[in-house]
Amino acid sequence: MLRFITLLGLCFVAGLAQAADNGFYVGAGVVQSEYGLANPGAALPFDDKTSGYKLIVGWRPLDSFGVEASYVDHGDATVPSGIVCIQFITVPCPASTSLTAETLSAFAVGYLDLPLVDLFAKVGVNSWKFDGQSIGGFVPVFRVNESGTELAYGAGIQVRFGSLGARLEYERFNIVKDEGLDTVSLSLTYTFL
Repeated sequence: MLRFITLLGLCFVAGLAQAADNGFYVGAGVVQSEYGLANPGAALPFDDKTSGYKLIVGWRPLDSFGVEASYVDHGDATVPSGIVCIQFITVPCPASTSLTAETLSAFAVGYLDLPLVDLFAKVGVNSWKFDGQSIGGFVPVFRVNESGTELAYGAGIQVRFGSLGARLEYERFNIVKDEGLDTVSLSLTYTFL
């Protein structure tokens, strides 16, 4: 009897965990981004990893192809300003610099539709905005505001339970002077059939 109940439960879960619910979808998630900055002198405080959030909208017309747009607020990172200001600008630097980035992206997404999960890879364009400013004192010593459009790509895995999906993905956004912003996200999606 226990075997029968276990088999019945597995059939039920397999029926829920179907791949490819095609249609329009929306989603949201949390992200962990790394600015990829070097810390040559092991200076403290140094934290170029940040947490933020992600919003997703997409359309999957076929089991193997879709298009997707996303907005990511990568959060704030704090890195030391160092002694560069004193050596080259001849003004004292505050102790640290705050960095923020936002990206708005459009992707073409290819899916490998497996029985319980989808594997996917995506490539597209990324419109980015990068801000940096010194921390400390009443007036910022310096401020950086840059923006542009670059290549973005990523890959991930998603599990679907009817119209709900959960996805784990890695994305690489090229930003200031082709520096990379590496992002790992965990998101939930809902597909409108």
